[in-house]
Amino acid sequence: MDSLASLALATEMPKPELLLRLPQNRDDYIVSRKMIKHILGQALWQCSVLFTFLFAGEYLIPESVKKYEYPKRPGFVFPGRTDDWDGSELYTKAKYYELGASRHLTFIFNAFVFMQIFNMINARKIHDEWNVFEGIHKNFIFIGIWCIIVGGQVLICQLGNIVFVVSPDGLDGPQWGICLLIGSSSLATNILLKCIPDWLCPKIGQDSVDDRRKEAAAQKRNQAR
Repeated sequence: MDSLASLALATEMPKPELLLRLPQNRDDYIVSRKMIKHILGQALWQCSVLFTFLFAGEYLIPESVKKYEYPKRPGFVFPGRTDDWDGSELYTKAKYYELGASRHLTFIFNAFVFMQIFNMINARKIHDEWNVFEGIHKNFIFIGIWCIIVGGQVLICQLGNIVFVVSPDGLDGPQWGICLLIGSSSLATNILLKCIPDWLCPKIGQDSVDDRRKEAAAQKRNQAR
């Protein structure tokens, strides 16, 4: 998926707006404060969501197939964790041989992948532009590769149990809907992160553009005085 995503993003054509950006020095660090903001922000959000569904899936993930239900929580998925909080066994080897790979963990895998799939769209704009969809209709290669990744994930999740460790019956409709909703939350997270000033994020190396912006802001403050 990462290789296809890199290929898709590499097909983005340069825009005239690039000429308005301040030039970077060759000694500048590749990872800027803005990049750190989005990398850490998305990572924290995605980990929070996935851990919530991992450790509380039997309370949050609906289940329509009787054999995958959790007896203690009818209508919800059987947790795929090996042990419960009190140390009691959950998804044992016997359960694995009976039902195959956990439907709960298949859900976690699918939700994680779709968060990355939607984050591909965010990665089209790396300078806090608000409209991440701008010009996407002109890049047919990006759209094609994005659709291939989505289609491949659907096939893996629904039909790939012979090769991949996923539930033999895949996921049902409500579970797919929740996965897509979780995945699309990456778009909303991207908008919120753009509201956070870059100076709040750590700086790990030289950034001449950031330094010049600070100097310009200081000059404006001195002139105002």
